[in-house]
Amino acid sequence: MRYIIVSLTLLLAGLTVSSCENITEHTRPQTYDICGKVEKGPYISGSTITIQPLDEQLQVLGSMYNTTITDNLGNFVLGKREFLTPYADLMANGYFFNEVKGELSIGTLTLRGFADLRDCESVNVNILTHLKYARIQTLVDSGISFPDANKQAQKELFEAFGLGDFTNEDTSTFSIMEGNDNSAVLIAISSLLLMDRSEAALTEYLAKLSRDFGDDGLFSGTNQSQINDDKRKLAAILPSIRENITSRYTELGISVNVKDLSRYIDWNSDGLAGNEILGDGESVRLDKQSIDIPNEGGSYTIRIDSPIPLFLEPQVDYEISTNPTLPDQVINISMYEGYDESFFMDKPIECECQIEENTLRISVSKLTSRNNQHKDILLYDYIGNIVASLTLNQSGGALNIPISETPLLGNDATTIVEGIANTMAYGLSCYNIIEQYYCHNKSTNLVEDDIYPSHSMISKAWGHFYTANRDLLLLKQLDSTRLNVYADYCNVLSAIYYSNLVYAWGNIPYITDYEMFENLYSQGGIPSSSPQKVFDNLKANLTVAIANLPEKRNESIKDANGFFFASKDVARVLLANIHMYEGNYNLALPLLQKVIENGFYNLVASTNFKPSINTDIIDITESSEVIFALIYNAGTRNSVRITQPDVMPYITLSDVYLSIAECLYKAGKESDAEQYITDVVEAKNITLNESKTLMKIKELRESLLLHGGTFFAFLKRSGLAISECQIEEYQLLFPIPQDELNTNKYISQNPGY
Repeated sequence: MRYIIVSLTLLLAGLTVSSCENITEHTRPQTYDICGKVEKGPYISGSTITIQPLDEQLQVLGSMYNTTITDNLGNFVLGKREFLTPYADLMANGYFFNEVKGELSIGTLTLRGFADLRDCESVNVNILTHLKYARIQTLVDSGISFPDANKQAQKELFEAFGLGDFTNEDTSTFSIMEGNDNSAVLIAISSLLLMDRSEAALTEYLAKLSRDFGDDGLFSGTNQSQINDDKRKLAAILPSIRENITSRYTELGISVNVKDLSRYIDWNSDGLAGNEILGDGESVRLDKQSIDIPNEGGSYTIRIDSPIPLFLEPQVDYEISTNPTLPDQVINISMYEGYDESFFMDKPIECECQIEENTLRISVSKLTSRNNQHKDILLYDYIGNIVASLTLNQSGGALNIPISETPLLGNDATTIVEGIANTMAYGLSCYNIIEQYYCHNKSTNLVEDDIYPSHSMISKAWGHFYTANRDLLLLKQLDSTRLNVYADYCNVLSAIYYSNLVYAWGNIPYITDYEMFENLYSQGGIPSSSPQKVFDNLKANLTVAIANLPEKRNESIKDANGFFFASKDVARVLLANIHMYEGNYNLALPLLQKVIENGFYNLVASTNFKPSINTDIIDITESSEVIFALIYNAGTRNSVRITQPDVMPYITLSDVYLSIAECLYKAGKESDAEQYITDVVEAKNITLNESKTLMKIKELRESLLLHGGTFFAFLKRSGLAISECQIEEYQLLFPIPQDELNTNKYISQNPGY
């Protein structure tokens, strides 16, 4: 019957208080000054303590005494009481600090313990006293004295947790606040049993463990399996438990040290806690810290000197804090038509590792990556602490992807190019409106009224050119990590907007690498480059492009591929324009003449290069002299005859003829220049008002090519801009947009604004 009562009581909770050592029999009443602590984490003020006197067989003897915990540290004081024997049953019930969650419990918990009151300054109740409570009762019932039963129960309890070194110290003396090994044992076991359990679940679990252990001093079957499962979960949260406890006591005004709790858990259940991790002053040494591996791979052997077993993976769910070296990441997009993106991904180092008798054996496969790759081989102790590492450095190599011809754009690359085309078209349309301000300035004073740093057209033209540049450089970078076949086409497109930026603004920020855009934000901008530096780079790129690009008819308004895959002729005209702007007409002339010799384009009667656009196809037969154009639709401004057609004919055969005439005129071959002018006049059936050769070229460009975005550059290089537009000399350069000055601290405004 008494066993049933004990079992029912255990279902309500419990921890116990143990006895002091080597108690002798006594025959007369004695007064004891009783005080102690109740700790799970510490019980809080107001928790109740019941103390029941017992005889030598742990039978109830006399009346029970009640008191309460007096502070949030778990302290209680009963004071002086007369007991017939020194034995007592202590039971504590109340709220406590949950060290796993780092907060006060939302329910109460009952802990119990037997105590021998002789020669004890205080008696503590905790998880350990509670766990051995039923075992002591069983041993005493079998005829063993309380002191011997307490010693045996304590020995069995600590051995069950792999803590045999602590069997000689009574659990009733253990306290979290001491900051010693005993404290760490108490916290570790208490946390292991608590885990994520509610107060009700913990009460039930402790009762089950206490009954199981009470029978034979062992945890058997499912209980031992549950404890092992909880160990694997506990490893990940031990650091936070230490922090929770120290923070709690700091809040209470007390500094408490908590040792490394991982040393007090028998992680591999071999009967000895702490032998799975390095002790103080111990370390693991490898005979190599890194290995350089060729692209084809190889096999390697590394000697290990370690006082503990090592693993290539944690054996428990420990929270690993590490930053292993990862391979360069590649954005996964559909870059090319007909090529799977997986062809171009830089693969990480692949290897097989094995630890045998203090030896690490590594077999490394051939690396599929253009770039060198690095990999850290991490060595762990049982619970997942990284105790050593070895770095593998493997050389990259060619991917050897066969290319029969330059592939068309894939779906994602097409989307990027369409965005670039739209952005460039809008930027050039804004740029063209500014040109028309200059063209019509004689009668409208548009330059003075509208060309200032905060004007929207100035900001939009500049901003859209640089936005197009950002997206084009991204495309170029993505291609460079794959087939690397689009660089020349990207360089041709960049020459369009960068040459116009120089024609209009002079010194400009010249961004040639996608990563440079990071400087615009992290470093507050980048300095401007001189026109000469920009032109030299553009000329070099265009010269290479002329050598590499196909000799074909260009079809820029057909689709995204037509826009992107420029021909040699586009590069030739762009290069010739820069030469003419620099005054090198002799270098421009042969480039332009080659365009005519190719015969891909014809002068036509139409003076409108706008094609007929249907929903399904674009008919460009009317525009057979268009070499490069951009499609856009940005509305009109009829008040000053400033209009924007749907197609901006940036390069046409008429443009080439007039540029050749300009080159011949500059070379003193005026009669030859007049012939090219006549060819255009007759093809278009135009009557000219001007009589001088250069002015005829100017009149034709204004009539035919005003909407092409090239007129102001012609006026500047021919020395006509100031007189024809009636502007001041400083107005030959546009003002730097005010919002650009606000964000880029390295550039300054053009003079005069």
